[in-house]
Amino acid sequence: MSNIKRMSIVILVVAAVALIAASFNGSNVLDRAIILGIGVDGGEDGGILMTAEVVAPGNGTEQVGTFSKTVTVKGETINVAIQNLAEVTGKEASLGQCVVVVLGQRYCEEVDFGDLTEYLINHHSLKESAVICCCEGSAQDLFDKGDALTQSMSLAITTALLDEAEKIAVTNNSLLEFARSQNELTRTGFLNRVAFVPSENKDADLPDKQLGYITYRELCVFRENKYVTTLNEQQVKGMSLFLKDVDGETFVSFEDDVTRTVQVTGKKVKLKSDGNGGIEANLELTVRFGRTDSEAVSGALTAKNDKEIPQKVMDDVRAQAQAVAEKFLAAQTEYNFDLLNFHEIYRRKQGTSSALVQKPMSEFPVKLTVKVKES
Repeated sequence: MSNIKRMSIVILVVAAVALIAASFNGSNVLDRAIILGIGVDGGEDGGILMTAEVVAPGNGTEQVGTFSKTVTVKGETINVAIQNLAEVTGKEASLGQCVVVVLGQRYCEEVDFGDLTEYLINHHSLKESAVICCCEGSAQDLFDKGDALTQSMSLAITTALLDEAEKIAVTNNSLLEFARSQNELTRTGFLNRVAFVPSENKDADLPDKQLGYITYRELCVFRENKYVTTLNEQQVKGMSLFLKDVDGETFVSFEDDVTRTVQVTGKKVKLKSDGNGGIEANLELTVRFGRTDSEAVSGALTAKNDKEIPQKVMDDVRAQAQAVAEKFLAAQTEYNFDLLNFHEIYRRKQGTSSALVQKPMSEFPVKLTVKVKES
């Protein structure tokens, strides 16, 4: 069962329990503000600004078990902010069902947030598997756009990074996974950078209502909880080619005045020492013509005249794959980060040493070979 389905069931259970408990005195269910997601921004005078999406079971004449609103509070630390949230809502803040932690752009690019992640990892109720990500702009503004999605912003982000991106995107889903990356060997890891993209509203009854969706096409790289750089869509696509568990990358070829979409359906990735301090990187991609769910419209979206992919198209796809892979490798060298574990390849051969840990990426020359075959 997916995390989103589990979360939906939890919300229904909370609502049902609250309805039952409302008729009894002393029920602690009514005393809890259930937090689905939190956003963290830097405060103007230091400290943090925390925005929480809260489900608060109501009492009396209030609605029960509905998404109430987002609440923003200040605090010198995340711990103090959570305490202040309890004061503002009048209910004990519960992180047991929190599914996402979003770091605002300025906060994650300018602040060492190691203390924040350490506190969240060690929190008695927050799950280590909670999603952590960055966002474009402020986290507060992002959470305030929940109405534009006509659903919970926390669940929308989590759906995008867990369910929708399961096989077609590079994602780092786990708070624990990220925390570990900042303490192991090269102390380098990444977070997805989500953004709200407005879309056209054609609802004549609500012409002023803002609509939109969540995108996650960029990655932010961190070393020891400090921002290094942001990888753009092309660089992320290049990185994805080196990841064995990520399929679905698409390439568009414009050969012979015909547009063809080709999709990666499988791959073999081999990264190894070249014996001289460098890396041999061999990628073998298995591809096929892109398809849509509906055979009736696939011809309109994907021009396909032959059963086999023409050699010109295969050569074009190979060249495109080579180009985006090289863009990612160039970024690794320029900004000196290691997301493909080149250091680990040599650690397995030579053991851990301070010289290896400190070895810059410019001293790992890469010989890249890309092959493409039809599935």
